[in-house]
Amino acid sequence: MLRRLVGETEHEDAQIGHIIDLINRYRVKLRDHYPDDVKEYEYVYRIENWAGGFKDSLNELEQSRYMAYWYRKRVSKQFEEEMDEQELADYQCHIYFYKNTFIRVFSTLDKLGYFMNELFLLHTERVKPRFSYFTVLRQMKLAPELEKLYQQLQKIKIEYQEPLNTLRNRRNMEIHYINIEMLDDLQKTTKRFATRSYIENLDHNMLILEQGCQMVLGTMEAVFLFCSERLPKPRTSRRT
Repeated sequence: MLRRLVGETEHEDAQIGHIIDLINRYRVKLRDHYPDDVKEYEYVYRIENWAGGFKDSLNELEQSRYMAYWYRKRVSKQFEEEMDEQELADYQCHIYFYKNTFIRVFSTLDKLGYFMNELFLLHTERVKPRFSYFTVLRQMKLAPELEKLYQQLQKIKIEYQEPLNTLRNRRNMEIHYINIEMLDDLQKTTKRFATRSYIENLDHNMLILEQGCQMVLGTMEAVFLFCSERLPKPRTSRRT
């Protein structure tokens, strides 16, 4: 999709292709096991439909990540004032896709959290009406049958905790708010008028971004490998 904007042919990332294959196999398993158009299985149809939606989310994440890399390679100057018109445009495109990617990191995780909450009957909304993936992960500790998956996801979370915290702060600054800690950090770096616009270490930023993407992909893979081994619980067994 986005590769066409820079004259490249479409290409499916192997890692994402593997996860999409897991999702497709899970959807086929649901379709094969549950008859269609039966009222009591409406929740299964929703689960199957939501699972299919992750294919778009993963493709959008990968394409945004790729475009951030593509434009980063076209930027060589350290100050905006040193860039010609073309390089400045490339830099601005890089920033756009870089931000778009880290926003999609968390939006994909939160969609996955909502999916797991419904699939595993976790009732996270009773604990926190507006919950994130990480709230759902904490709620999984209350479900002994999910212990294996919980431990896998917790391990992934801990492995990528530092880069995720960095990306979360940037996401919050971009779309949410500036909290007191962020404001303190900004004040420390703005004691006088800037005479030149120094750009950040783009390679370091992309390294952190890549780690965030790997966290999402590792999490998605673990979830759908786990799902492939079981079918959704009947609604009659919903915990109260």
